[in-house]
Amino acid sequence: MFFVSTRKRNADKTFGHARMPKGEYAIYELSKVSEGKDARQRALNDIPTNKDMLILIHGFNNDFEEVTDAYLGFNRKVRAAGFDGNVIGFTWPSFGEWFQYFGDINQVEYAVFAFLNFILAFRPLLGDKKLHVNTHSMGAHLLIRALAAYSRIDAIAEPLPNRVIVDEMTFFAADVSNEILERGEDGYLAVGEVRRLTSYFSYKDPVLGISQVVNYDGRLGLNGAERPRRLPKDAFQIDCSTLIESHSEYRSTQDVMDDLVEVLRGTSSDEIEDRRRTGKKNTFAIGPEEEDSDDQEDHE
Repeated sequence: MFFVSTRKRNADKTFGHARMPKGEYAIYELSKVSEGKDARQRALNDIPTNKDMLILIHGFNNDFEEVTDAYLGFNRKVRAAGFDGNVIGFTWPSFGEWFQYFGDINQVEYAVFAFLNFILAFRPLLGDKKLHVNTHSMGAHLLIRALAAYSRIDAIAEPLPNRVIVDEMTFFAADVSNEILERGEDGYLAVGEVRRLTSYFSYKDPVLGISQVVNYDGRLGLNGAERPRRLPKDAFQIDCSTLIESHSEYRSTQDVMDDLVEVLRGTSSDEIEDRRRTGKKNTFAIGPEEEDSDDQEDHE
C-alpha cells in the first residue's frame, strides 16, 4: 500500500511527529504494520492510476504504526465490501498522544498545503478515473482547509479543466464545527470543489462529545449540521447513531462500509439501499430504527 507522508523520517528510518518542510511530502510503500523501517520510498509516478483512487486521511492521536495498521485494515475492509479501486493513505505528523489535541490541530494545519500540492500533482495522472477521499475525525479539518484554499487562490490552475478535483468526499466522525458547511464557511467552499460530500455522524461518539466541550462548539460528526436546511445541495449526512458508539467504530461496522462503497460507486444519495429519510434536508439514517428516548430527544 502507498502512503503519502508529511512526517520527517528519523535517522533510524522510523517516523514520529517531526515535520517535513511546509508544503512538502514524500511517498512510501508498505505491506505490513510498521513504525517505518520497512517503508520503501517511491515516486509520484509509482502510484497506480489504472483504477479509481480512494485516499484516506487519519485523525488526531495516531502514531505512524497505528496509522499503518488502520489504513491496511481499511483497505481490506473496503475491498471486502465491494470497492474495486486503489487505496492510498495520507499521513500527517500527529503527536499520537491524547493530551496533544491542540498540538495536533497545529500539526494538521501545517500539513494542509502539502496535501493540496500532492492532489494538484497527482490528480492529472488519474485522467478519467475518479478520485475519492475519506477522512476520520480531525482529517476532515485538513481536507476542508486544503479544498477551501484551492477554491480561494485564483492563481492555482485546475489540475483537470472542467472537472472537480475530488469526486466523493466522505467524512467519518468529522471533528469540525457543525456550522462549517454553511455559506461563507470553509466547508461550503470545499463542497463546491467536489462532486458530493457524505458525512457520517453519531451522537453517541464520546470523543466528539469531549471535543464539543473543549472547542465550545458543536461537532459535525456528533449531531450533524447545526442547521441542516443550510446544507449545500451536494452535501449529505448519514446518522449512524444506532450503529456507532465509539469514535473509531465506523470502519469496522459493515453497514457503514456497505453504504460507503455505494457512495464511491456514485449511487444517488436517495437510492442507496437501507437508508431511510429523517425529515431533515439531505439527511438519512442507517442501522436499526431508534426508539424514542430522552437521549434521542436531547441530541436533536
